Amino acid sequence: MSNLYRRMQTFIGDEQQLIARMAGQMSLWEECVLLFPREEIIREMDAALAARDEKAFYGTVHRLKGNLANFGFDYAASKALAVLQALKEQDWNTAQVQYEQLKEEYIQIIERIGDAE
Repeated sequence: MSNLYRRMQTFIGDEQQLIARMAGQMSLWEECVLLFPREEIIREMDAALAARDEKAFYGTVHRLKGNLANFGFDYAASKALAVLQALKEQDWNTAQVQYEQLKEEYIQIIERIGDAE
């Protein structure tokens, strides 16, 4: 496995499922993970949340959830899903709390990605 993969293992959920999803092409996984949106997606989510722009906030969190889920970051993806669920229930307070947890986790992920480059 690559150095990036080893560095990211603490954030990855079901490794066998990820390897199967990537058809064993972990170099492709690495290329995709290196293209993850970094601080810019956090700025987008923060701005949408501050403006209480539910549509923009939902869309950005949903996009991040997709990236996380597709590339094996199951725990962070579940945090994003919790934000989306709170928004569907029109519970902004819970959405904000869940978002802070997601944001913290994602910052750790992108810092680890940056360290591996």
